[in-house]
Amino acid sequence: MKALAACPNVVAKLSGLGTFLHANDADHIAKVTEITLRLFGADRCLFGSNFPIEKIWTSYSDLFNAYQQATANLPDADRQAIFNDTAARVYRI
Repeated sequence: MKALAACPNVVAKLSGLGTFLHANDADHIAKVTEITLRLFGADRCLFGSNFPIEKIWTSYSDLFNAYQQATANLPDADRQAIFNDTAARVYRI
């Protein structure tokens, strides 16, 4: 991750963090999100889901809430980047 974060053209998608756990683990999501944000910064991170795969063990609402909780203490501008702006820029939408 550090090597990838050193490349300015690489972004990190916060997605599928429960895939190998087969659970929506809010603590795990918070931990991975914190580390990823520290390495990449909010302007190079974007939220995503691994739906419909994650539907096996969680609802989209519960999953989204876990990411919302993981970023709750961030400045509004960082949350805006993670949940909107980075994806809009990267995917040109």
